[in-house]
Amino acid sequence: MRIYLVGFMGAGKTTVGGALADRLGVPFADLDEAIEARAGRSIRAVFEESGEPEFRRLEWEALGDLASRPELAGAVIATGGGTIAFEACARLLAATGLTVWLNPPFATIAGRIGGLGKRDRPLFRDETQTLALYRQRLAAYRRCDLTVDVAPGETAPEVAARIAHRIAERR
Repeated sequence: MRIYLVGFMGAGKTTVGGALADRLGVPFADLDEAIEARAGRSIRAVFEESGEPEFRRLEWEALGDLASRPELAGAVIATGGGTIAFEACARLLAATGLTVWLNPPFATIAGRIGGLGKRDRPLFRDETQTLALYRQRLAAYRRCDLTVDVAPGETAPEVAARIAHRIAERR
């Protein structure tokens, strides 16, 4: 069973995903890295040069690839911040694995992405606009199979341990 980590930008999907995969002894994949490999350029460059529709097309293709690879059948996969907010992607996630929403407080997210956000994250312009986007995506995040509230200062291995425990309880 694939485990898809879902959440807003800065929620810790990549960091926690690596820790969770190590803990479970399974492969780890990052959707953002798969998109960049497919595009041959950074996500920011895709947004700037081709726009969000092209990014979402690449995201859909990369997600389909990761979801169909037999060697990733039991993997942990970190998704993008908006992946689950797009219905086709949400259906694919639900059909091919378990979705886990990493839910730190927005203040934690803003603190993590802070100054780098404007430079590295194409949809982060300022905290007010980013908060509006976060609120817009909440309904999609709430549809995940599991919600893991992440406390400020909680480490990736601690969050990974709690996720592993929650998954084990489901079996």
